[in-house]
Amino acid sequence: MTTGRPNVYMPEYAEQATKLAALGATDIEVADFFGVDVRTIYRWKHDHDGFCQALNVGKAKADERVVNSLYQKAVGYEQDAVKIFMP
Repeated sequence: MTTGRPNVYMPEYAEQATKLAALGATDIEVADFFGVDVRTIYRWKHDHDGFCQALNVGKAKADERVVNSLYQKAVGYEQDAVKIFMP
């Protein structure tokens, strides 16, 4: 006999987690999206390798965008700004 709540994890969550992490979502925000506690996300990462890898892939994409942005700023990248207003 098992105790506690049943596991609500589904394999489809890995794909959703990749998309959320790529958008820059933290583990807490991922937990809110799935309607679970952040400790459940930690448990899913430990118990399901696919879910853990999906989050890591998504976070790597987000981190890469940040690195590229910081590099562009460091080397003096400039972009013309357009100010839109209504007189």
